[in-house]
Amino acid sequence: MFERTKLLLPLAALLLASTNSYARDSSPAIQLAQMGGAMHAAAEVCGDYSQAQLDEMKKQQKSSIQSMGLNDEDFDKAFEQGVDRGRQDLQKATAEQRQQMCEQLRSGPKF
Repeated sequence: MFERTKLLLPLAALLLASTNSYARDSSPAIQLAQMGGAMHAAAEVCGDYSQAQLDEMKKQQKSSIQSMGLNDEDFDKAFEQGVDRGRQDLQKATAEQRQQMCEQLRSGPKF
């Protein structure tokens, strides 16, 4: 499951790149937590994961990002900002855009 999480981070980055609402001077750990939240929102919309799987991915992301020095409170705040922004962006997307995003999510990034 963690491998799938790592594959989805580039997709989350694309979601967040479409907006200027995040501070450009945020720490990398904050930005990663926000991307994780956006990825979480995308995974919810696509419906490919159970709530237990989503919770486990969040737990793994939190653990990884904490190793970068981010505390629980700051991770949770940044993650929720990412979830909120990801949901907003996905609501603005057309059905076709959401379908394409879900297909990318399922197939993983192409490097």
